[in-house]
Order: sequence, then C-alpha cells, then structure tokens
Amino acid sequence: MGTHRQNRSASSGTEVVDLSINSPEEDRTLKPRERIFLLIILALVLASIIGIYAVRSHKSGSFSVLIADETELYDLSIINNATVEDFMEVSGIGEVRANAIVSFRESIGGFTDIDQITYIDGISDSILEGIIEYFYGENQETK
Repeated sequence: MGTHRQNRSASSGTEVVDLSINSPEEDRTLKPRERIFLLIILALVLASIIGIYAVRSHKSGSFSVLIADETELYDLSIINNATVEDFMEVSGIGEVRANAIVSFRESIGGFTDIDQITYIDGISDSILEGIIEYFYGENQETK
C-alpha cells in the first residue's frame, strides 16, 4: 500500500484505487499540530510537578504563606547580628554548629530568609525551631 497506486482488473473492468498517500516512514513523524499538542501537555505536566514540589517542600499548609514575603515574619537583623556565643545558647547547637552558622551567614552576606539556616549541615527543622524560640520568643511559629 504506502504509495498512490491504481490497479485495474482486466476481467471485470473495475478499478481498485489505494488512497493512502503517506509512506510508512511519513506515518511515524509527528505533524506540527501534534508536536504543539505534545509540547503543551509536557509543559502542563512540568508545571504540575513543580507546583506539587513547591507545596510539599514548604512547611506550611496554607498558600497565603507561600505568597507572603517571609522576611516580614522575623526581624532577621537579630540573627544576622547574633554571635557564636548567642547561637551556642540554643539547645542542640554547640561551638562547631554555631561557628558554621556564623560562617555561612557571613559568606552569603546575611540571612534573607530564616529557613536559610537549615542549609547548614546538622541544622534540622527542630534546631531551627529552637533558634526561633530562643531569638524570637515562644509565641513565634515556624513557617
């Protein structure tokens, strides 16, 4: 089949016509409209995956906190001016971790988000909660 052919039957005088005009190789390629459709589907899947990751990786159950500027929740000048000794007062932070916090803070030019502290090895969410409680009081909650 594949190519445009006409077969004639000599005995009956009828004509058999194969109307397919695409070769098998051409049938395997995507048409421009199909390519656009697939790209749109891929973009939607990618956006969904990114959205799910953003929601799951965030520590809050509310979208309003996702949109809010997190630096407004805490006065970051407090932890940006804290000394090694100040951090050592927090439960779970010894001299090594306190030095790591201060060194990291200096390397990035100061914290712009309280969660940046968890980028440091050995600083878990529970230690971050201890830092927030120590520097900002018991009434503050982590995001």
